Amino acid sequence: MNYFIVNNSLEENLVGRDYPQAYDFIKGYNEEAPDSLLSLYDYWDSFPNYIPNLDGVKLAGCAKLTDFVSDGFCSRMQIVSPKAKLTLEQFNLCAHKFYPLGLYKRKIKYEYFLFFRGERCAKYVNYENTSFYVFNYDDDSCSDEFYIKSEKEYWERRNKLEQDGIFGNINGKKIVMSHDFPKYDFFTIGFLDGNTYVSERLKETIEHAGLTGWVFNPATHLIVED
Repeated sequence: MNYFIVNNSLEENLVGRDYPQAYDFIKGYNEEAPDSLLSLYDYWDSFPNYIPNLDGVKLAGCAKLTDFVSDGFCSRMQIVSPKAKLTLEQFNLCAHKFYPLGLYKRKIKYEYFLFFRGERCAKYVNYENTSFYVFNYDDDSCSDEFYIKSEKEYWERRNKLEQDGIFGNINGKKIVMSHDFPKYDFFTIGFLDGNTYVSERLKETIEHAGLTGWVFNPATHLIVED
């Protein structure tokens, strides 16, 4: 199965002049409430036992409505239209929830959804066959490629970076997903990789449906074992 990296569109005539398209709330929305959108930041590999109140997200003044709306909230969230939700639901997605979301353009409310992911797929990485490199945030430099044997060794090396005073991360370069990976059509890996991936069949369905807001690039560094 071939995969593609998903990114938000930056095409101004499509998404407007504001990027991200949504990053704030309407007047009167209590972002400090225990069930607000910001409360979801506490959930990484799980979901809350309540339905969050998302009726109050504001579309930026010069942004346009698209099916996938870029936002400045959290990488595990995506604002999607009802049409996009129906399309995504036809496919094999990583663990997720769709929560109703009120998106406001000026004083007009649009019924959208928050596509919230509660699963990172690093547990399915074949660490022995994956290659890694250290990215140094201070000078944007990358180390030579190297290999490790397990997730345990990954964290040992990453903790040593901190001990050595290096502000960086260990990223996957050539990432191999193991045989037990569920072959999701949509997923993220997590701490060793910041990309969002979709299968070729989901990409083609999104394009054929005319859904707007996402662009795709081949994930040539990602290998999924049969």
